[in-house]
Amino acid sequence: MPSRLTSIVAAEILPRNTVRKSVVFLNEDAADSIFIKKERSENTTVSATDHDYKIGPGGVIALNNVNDGSQAIQERWTCIASANTPRIAFFETEDITR
Repeated sequence: MPSRLTSIVAAEILPRNTVRKSVVFLNEDAADSIFIKKERSENTTVSATDHDYKIGPGGVIALNNVNDGSQAIQERWTCIASANTPRIAFFETEDITR
């Protein structure tokens, strides 16, 4: 599962992907939370008060097109840390074979 460090500065975690079928986000940190947001524009607006999901320490969020709808998972995803530089792991599946 790929991963990257987050910070208190908002950043893109996954670009828009129109063939994305599912996505999983895992907060690998033991102390800090990570906030993630589905962004519909090129602006990065995720914050501790404006987000779609808060992933607590060791928490996991799994989304798929059957339960959450295609639009919910195909958009661009951004993240920001509550403090420090927690690591977020992510995994996505697609409707096509590469």
